[in-house]
Amino acid sequence: MPLIWPTNATLTLIRQRRLEQQNFEWSANHDHMNIWNRISFQILASDNFFATGRQCQIKWQALKSGYENIMNIERNRTRGRTIRPPNRYDRFFHQEMTDEFWIPSGNYLIQIYS
Repeated sequence: MPLIWPTNATLTLIRQRRLEQQNFEWSANHDHMNIWNRISFQILASDNFFATGRQCQIKWQALKSGYENIMNIERNRTRGRTIRPPNRYDRFFHQEMTDEFWIPSGNYLIQIYS
């Protein structure tokens, strides 16, 4: 049975993912699950909703995919892409994600070697 995410827990997921962006950028990929587990604990503490780190990661990917789908539709970038009608979650959380905070910031080579 799929996990049903309440609105408040989903908002906490997005906001905690935003706060952890720098950690995602600078940690090795094999350490990312530790960050997802930390986000999971924050959701439990603030919303009394339990989701594993992996479930948080899966929900995040679905939210990001829904956001990108809407952006492709709005920017008329539909050629060669799989476009689906946005669902109510995509539309509801779209505004919360418009800062696109997950997109890497800057040139890593300049940051590493400066």
